[in-house]
Amino acid sequence: IRVDLSSTTFLRKAGAKGFIQHHQNGAGFTLIEILVAIGILAMVGTLIVQVFFTTTRANSKTEVQKNIKQNGDFAVELMSRLIRSARSITTSCTAGGATTESVTFVNQNGGTTTLGCLLDGAVTRVASTSAGRTDYLTDKSLTIGGADCTQDSLQFVCTAPAGQPAMVAITFRLSQKGTPQDQFEKATAAFQTTVAIRNPAP
Repeated sequence: IRVDLSSTTFLRKAGAKGFIQHHQNGAGFTLIEILVAIGILAMVGTLIVQVFFTTTRANSKTEVQKNIKQNGDFAVELMSRLIRSARSITTSCTAGGATTESVTFVNQNGGTTTLGCLLDGAVTRVASTSAGRTDYLTDKSLTIGGADCTQDSLQFVCTAPAGQPAMVAITFRLSQKGTPQDQFEKATAAFQTTVAIRNPAP
């Protein structure tokens, strides 16, 4: 039997060459491809982190604003109810309107009630004082502004039109206590209302 060694050698070389080429073609990613992939992943990761923190801060601000609105509405409603049911206003009250930092009136029980600012530690809060008892109308995490009650935002304007019951206008601003480094997270809201005595004493 005669074997053509030259043909066998040629096929062997050709097969080896094809195997090497195939192995080289399926060897994996080049360095440039890896760097590009890393760059894309880094950009996507950065975008995800930014979206996460933006959403977190937005949710935080929403919760603070909700708390402020609930506190402010509660304070306005309670002060309005107390003034409306008062027998008379003892604070200065003029036809043109007298501006004061607090308002004092005779309540339904014949006692004296004062609405105004009260410094609770380092926080200025809306408070009601009657018969030696103090009730805070706003949360301690919120402030009506100022380092003390001489700089707060709470203001009353008492007007006594001729022949008509006295009216009291209430205005104040409520904000998150302190000054966060990120001003985006700080929320504030203004509240105002006008209320008249319903059944003044003769």
